[in-house]
Amino acid sequence: MQVKIRKVTMAKPQKTTSKTKQTRWVAERRLERRDAVGGIVVVRIGCPELPPGDNVWRCPFVILGLGDDSILFGKSDESMAALQNAIDGIHYKLEQSGIPVRWEGFDEDVTGFSMRVPWTYGRAFQQRLEKKILSEEEELVRPLRERHERREARRKARAKPQPK
Repeated sequence: MQVKIRKVTMAKPQKTTSKTKQTRWVAERRLERRDAVGGIVVVRIGCPELPPGDNVWRCPFVILGLGDDSILFGKSDESMAALQNAIDGIHYKLEQSGIPVRWEGFDEDVTGFSMRVPWTYGRAFQQRLEKKILSEEEELVRPLRERHERREARRKARAKPQPK
């Protein structure tokens, strides 16, 4: 059986072509700049759209506050994949900028735009990576869970028996 894999790529930066159509922004996240300049970075993502006469969906996104305020697009043959590609594009643009940013209210430099586990190399590859991620997560969570269980056991041991 031959698996046909089609790579989905990010579109090159381009501005919107229609001045009459306003982009419909559906989500926004504010990030704090952690460099000497400081300030706020605003990430917006728009509603996926199928331009007239085109068979490729595009999902607009913009990152304001890093210097280039151009509207960019994630593209694909279907709307959901265009949306996913836009989120991937946000991740890569933030990383590419080299500017440390963090989601407002977080102590660490976390943006909430993580790299996705790739599926383009087949399901087995994807499952191996997912298993590794879950294993790493378990190593981090296990001590917290064990500590919670010990506290809970001590609490129950100290609890007075309830009258019947």
